[in-house]
Formats: sequence, structure tokens, C-alpha cells
Amino acid sequence: MALATNATRALGIAGIGFAAGESIAFTNPEAIYPNIINTLKNQGFINTLAYSLWLNDLESNTGSILFGGVDEDRYEGNLVTLPIQPDARSDAITSFTLALTSVSLEDGSGGSQFSQTNLAIPVILDSGATLTYLPDDIANTIIEGVGAVSSSTFGYVVPCTLADSPAAFTFGFGGSNGATLRVELNQFVLPIFLRSGLSPTFDDGTAACQFGILPAGEDPNLFGDTFLRSAYVVYDLENGQIGLAQTTFNATSSNIQEISGASLPGASAAGTGVSVTQTATGIPLQTQAATISATEVGAQITQKSGLFNLGGSQTATGSTGSPTSQPAGANASGATSDLKASPIERATVIFGFLMMTLFVFYI
Repeated sequence: MALATNATRALGIAGIGFAAGESIAFTNPEAIYPNIINTLKNQGFINTLAYSLWLNDLESNTGSILFGGVDEDRYEGNLVTLPIQPDARSDAITSFTLALTSVSLEDGSGGSQFSQTNLAIPVILDSGATLTYLPDDIANTIIEGVGAVSSSTFGYVVPCTLADSPAAFTFGFGGSNGATLRVELNQFVLPIFLRSGLSPTFDDGTAACQFGILPAGEDPNLFGDTFLRSAYVVYDLENGQIGLAQTTFNATSSNIQEISGASLPGASAAGTGVSVTQTATGIPLQTQAATISATEVGAQITQKSGLFNLGGSQTATGSTGSPTSQPAGANASGATSDLKASPIERATVIFGFLMMTLFVFYI
């Protein structure tokens, strides 16, 4: 393995999934080739087709991918193993699909603002996607709840001060005996950078950020980096399972254990209670490198109040029993404001990509 210094593609995507899930498999199955993880095993660097992913938090510019091993110092609590779910068309495992069984959002005081349980939804843990794509009904409810508004240029946007909210999501996988992960709301509030070094704002001067949850529409449900940063994920291709645990942000120590055999090191529980089938077809969404002019923002996009009481920088103002809250950064009078770029000039949006340090577990 060596460090690549030149590439013909702007996207930094490494092929470390199932061979049957490679994009070329959809157009020319005969051309499927051994990808990085297959090559590492074939050349004797690792014993098992498996790797661990630790992205670290939104403020960090480094993370790690560990081939053939698990770093027990990079997660807390239980490492729960979950069976990867099959594809409906082939009945084979072609993507990192798990059964999503619950989604909830609590404010800083532990009060429930949103909850869906007893779900059985196929979702792909996709490190090649920056955002998280949920079924339309769930995503749209959350988008309305946080007061996100649609921008043709920047997707769904929220005041950046929403990141000050102490609210947090909880995602459940595999049923009652499966994995439960907590993701703070601030991990879904993404800064937008212009080449000028400034950021787009609402017309009251409040900085606008991208919201990291979108409706999946007809495409697969994807849990991208906005979710994965809060998870320690072990992708075990050889045994058809994924290990999930709550990440330890900004860990500085390591305790690496080799993956050998059918059990993941340190795994203390197994979730097998709920099964789903991946019915979506085609190539999953990818993070796209894009050049966007700030003059295309559109001046008539208005900020609106969210329905959730998210605590922290948001305050409940309703008295009818339904939480009605003022979005962080809204005018004190409750007035809405238009989104604009600051300054109004042709500028390029630069999407920051996480630079990961690669580690290989040698036998």
C-alpha cells in the first residue's frame, strides 16, 4: 500500500465494500475486481475481510480506518454485532444494510420531541455519503420540527446557532436487543464555506448552515457521515455482520485487537431481533463535488419557526400543548428573514472532506 499523490477524480472514495456492490457491478458485472480490502487479505496483511471506522467529531480534521482490527479505546459501552441484511433482488449481501427500528429526538431536559418505534426500515451505513437520508415521512417531520428551510443552492438550511442546542437523537438498530446510538443535534448542523472565506447568512445577519438530514425519496436510506461520526463501526464483510458502538470523541490512546474468526473482539451482545430486506436498487447516492455560485442562493427564502422545543438556544413560545419554538437566530419579534450570501458575489462553495489517517493491522 502506498500514498496516492495524484488522481483524476475529485471525490476521495475508496472501494472497501462488497465486490457485488461496486458501481461497476451494475453496468459490467464481468469487470468486478478485487478492491482494497480483498487485496489486503490476499496479500496476507489481514486475516479477515473486516475494518473499523472512526470518523471523530465534526470539528476534527482527522479520523481513522483500521483494517483487520478493532480499537477498543475508540468506543464506549457495548460493541453490538448486527447481521447485515440481504438484497431483495438477489437475496445476497451487497451493501451494509441494517434494520433501523427506532428514531427519537429529546431536548436538553430529556423531554421527547419526536419518537418513532417498532420500525423495520432498511438503511445503509455509507461512509461515502456526507449527509443522512431517511424515509420521507420521518425526514420531513424532523425538517419541519427543527425549522429547516429549502434552498435550491444549499439544500435545507438552518441558523448555525441551532448547533448550540443540547438536543440529541437516539437511533435504534436490530430491535430491543440491538444497538442504540446517541447523536447530538449539533452533528447535523454543517457550516457552509464560500471561497471568499465568508458564509451565507439570513438577512438579519444570522449565519446559515446546512442541515444534515434529507428525505431519501426513491433512493436508498443512507446513514452518512452526519450519523457515522458518533458511531464506532466495524464492517465485517467476511462474516456478514456489523459491529456498532457509541464513539469516544477525540480519543488519544489505542488498544488494537485483531479480528480473527466469526466473533468481533470485545463484542458483548448480538442483535438479531428484526430482519429487513433491501429493496432499493441502483447506485447509492454519493457525495458530489460541486461548484456553486453565491449569486444563485435566491433572496426570497424565508426562515421559519420549528415545531420542536429543542432547549438551549431555542425557547418554547406556544401554550397550546403543541411545542412551538423560535428558531435559534430568529428575530426577537418572531419575524422571518431571507437567506442571502454575504457578500453577494460569485464565489465557490467548498465542501470540506474529512481527511482520514489510514492504519493497517499487520499480522
